[in-house]
Amino acid sequence: MKFLLKAWGPLLLAFALIVSPILLAQARAQLITNGGFETTTGWTYAGGSTRTQEGGILPTNPPAHSGSFYGTIATGGGTISQSINIPTAGTYQLSFYLAPQLSLSLGTLNFSVQIGGATYNLTYGITVIGLGGYNLYTLTVSLPAGVTNLIFTNLPGLLTSPLRLDDVSLVQIPGPVPGTSTISYLVVALLALMLGRRQMRDGVRWLKGLLSTRSS
Repeated sequence: MKFLLKAWGPLLLAFALIVSPILLAQARAQLITNGGFETTTGWTYAGGSTRTQEGGILPTNPPAHSGSFYGTIATGGGTISQSINIPTAGTYQLSFYLAPQLSLSLGTLNFSVQIGGATYNLTYGITVIGLGGYNLYTLTVSLPAGVTNLIFTNLPGLLTSPLRLDDVSLVQIPGPVPGTSTISYLVVALLALMLGRRQMRDGVRWLKGLLSTRSS
C-alpha cells in the first residue's frame, strides 16, 4: 500500500489541483433546457405566446438579448413554461432577461414568475416610448428535489405589451465554484496525511516541473 501511494502520489496531487474544480463545475450544471430559445426544445407556449426570431421590419420582431431567438409572452395572460428536474433540494438562483416588444406610452408592465409552488409578481417600468431595453431579473428560490414547473405569465394591467423573454438560467447556490484555493487544497491536505511529508514534497516538486514544462 505504501509503495502504491508513493508511486501514484504525484498523479493524485495533479488530480486534486486540476480535476476537482472541473467536477464541481459540472455538479452546478445549468438546469434550464434551451434558455436562449435558440432551438424548439424545452418550452411550452400558451395563450398566444410563441418563439420569435429577431429581424424583419421593426417593431415586428425586435432584437433578442443574445442569439437570434427569444420567447414572446403574449398579452392577456399568455404563458411560457418549462418542467425542470431539480436534482437536490436547496437554494437556487433563477435569472432571466425581459423587455417589452413595443411600448406606446409610459407606465408599468406586470408579469409573474411561478416556480416551486411560489409566485413572484414583478414589474417592468417603461421610461422611454418605443422599444424597451432588456432588464436582468434575479430570484433566489428554495426548491425541493423532483420536478417543478417554471411559468412566466404576462399579467393584465393599465399598460400591456407582449414581453420578450431571453437567456433564462437556473443554477444551484452557493455562488461560484470553489477553485484550487478551497476544495482542492482540502483534498491536498488529505493526501498529505496519506502520503507522508517526504512523498508529498516530491509530488509538489514533480507537479511544479510538469507545469513549468507545459508553460514553456
